[in-house]
Amino acid sequence: MNTSTVQSIIEQIRKLNTDELELILKEVFESVERKKRIMQTLDNFIGTGKGIWNLDGQEYVNSLREEDR
Repeated sequence: MNTSTVQSIIEQIRKLNTDELELILKEVFESVERKKRIMQTLDNFIGTGKGIWNLDGQEYVNSLREEDR
């Protein structure tokens, strides 16, 4: 998202009444929390497959691509 888009959103937010602001605040908070949970879940899996294969993951993908040619 570019700066002008963010600026436009901010301008629209300034025009909202209290009830609308509370609704947006709730939605933003829930969205941030959801993304945090997703990242924490993914962080738990980082490195769990290390040592299972004896080759680099990118090398494996490259070899599959070569087989398709």
